[in-house]
Amino acid sequence: MSKTIKQDNLEKLEHYKDCKPNASYISGFIDGDGCIFIRKVKDGYQSGITIAQSRTNILQVVRHHFGGSITTSANRNCNITDKIVEDGYFDKFNVRNEYNLIIRSNEYSKILQYIKDHIIIKQLQNDALVEFSKLVNSQNNKDEKERLYKICLEKKNIFDYDFSRLNIEYIQGLFDAEGCIYIDKTKYSRYKISIAQKNHPEILHKIQEFLGYGKVTTEFKYVIYDKTTCLNFIQLMKPGVIVKYNQVCAFETFLNTTDTVIKEQMYRITNEEKHKIEHFTELNQPKLDITQNIEIKKEHRTEVYKQKSESMMGEGNHNFGKQFSEETKQKMSVSIRDAKGSVSDEIILKVRQLIQEGNTNVKIQELMDLPRHTVTRIKNGIIICRDEERKEIKPMSQEEVNISKRKIKLDEILIVITQTIDGQTPADILYKIKNPLVTINIVKNIKQKMCDGIMPFYESELSEHRYNLYEKMVNEYKDAI
Repeated sequence: MSKTIKQDNLEKLEHYKDCKPNASYISGFIDGDGCIFIRKVKDGYQSGITIAQSRTNILQVVRHHFGGSITTSANRNCNITDKIVEDGYFDKFNVRNEYNLIIRSNEYSKILQYIKDHIIIKQLQNDALVEFSKLVNSQNNKDEKERLYKICLEKKNIFDYDFSRLNIEYIQGLFDAEGCIYIDKTKYSRYKISIAQKNHPEILHKIQEFLGYGKVTTEFKYVIYDKTTCLNFIQLMKPGVIVKYNQVCAFETFLNTTDTVIKEQMYRITNEEKHKIEHFTELNQPKLDITQNIEIKKEHRTEVYKQKSESMMGEGNHNFGKQFSEETKQKMSVSIRDAKGSVSDEIILKVRQLIQEGNTNVKIQELMDLPRHTVTRIKNGIIICRDEERKEIKPMSQEEVNISKRKIKLDEILIVITQTIDGQTPADILYKIKNPLVTINIVKNIKQKMCDGIMPFYESELSEHRYNLYEKMVNEYKDAI
């Protein structure tokens, strides 16, 4: 592709700079790849909205209008071969970085109000968080907070969903989050469009009814196969999708041409868009005029201060201004000390303990209320205790880095391979592995690599004989399906 990820992100951001994406679209995306949460922590409760994606274009657009911060999850263990095809795209061993937009309690009221009459699957959680936001800065109301916390954990009964909210814009958002365009690279006449929703398959049946075509499979996917309906679906999705816009355009061209060269080019674009690895940091992103985003944050901060002031003054505390000032000074002091690299030995040891227990950097950041870069520096041995000597860090090869970051062990990968060949489902395989760090998506990803004839581990990790044996097994499995 001639366009880099940065350029594509900027185009999307420019397009939505002065207008928000449709409320139904955002609702569909959050219902697919979002989380609306209230959770218990040591000193009370945390609440917020998160949206997870491997591409940050949608995250940057939502953040531009509603605030929040974009963080990198602990799943950024990209297994990378030596062959780099293009900007950020790798031809195999491809596990993309995952990014999270986190909108916390000082900012989420605006987006909650924007989507409250459009969201379907997570309506219960959205309503609970709207109520919780009114109590977030109150020291009392523990019983009410507990009630809302429990509501947020519930799953609505199918009959309680308001399916009258379903529209094209909602489907655009759900497709952007959970959809897939597949083209068989060995036979271009085989292709399909699908939307997966295992936890709430009832929404797939409603989409089928709404559109009047497609079918819902036993694998909890809404699928369409033939050219006419695929083109019809694309025409409906194209005006509103953000993440999959380039894929949709390429697939449309693919379906409308008989030229095999053009089909090959469009297949390549579609495939690359699904597997390109984005390396996002705030520093390497092109900047828009951020005045609007600054005003959003300023507006939220003012509202939070007002709510906290009213709450504390209502409790008879007339020294609120002084206390808030001292609290602010204390946080500034901690921030300044941390910026200078002066982190207490107690904090360093606690972070190390949490790392050993298997907690992610993001989780440790939240538990310890530390900047994410501080957690990373402690983990990498850059920040150490005062009586320790900094060890010389030997540079690791990219392959060693990828293996060290991988959540699943080699022997567990081999179990997945053999069990998959034996016909076991990913859920059954995950039950047998019993590693809390290994998720169903990791197992499914290994299975997908096998379907594509890709080895899900490095050649250097096994003897030549054993590697050849497993390579033969994987290739035979691919040919058999």
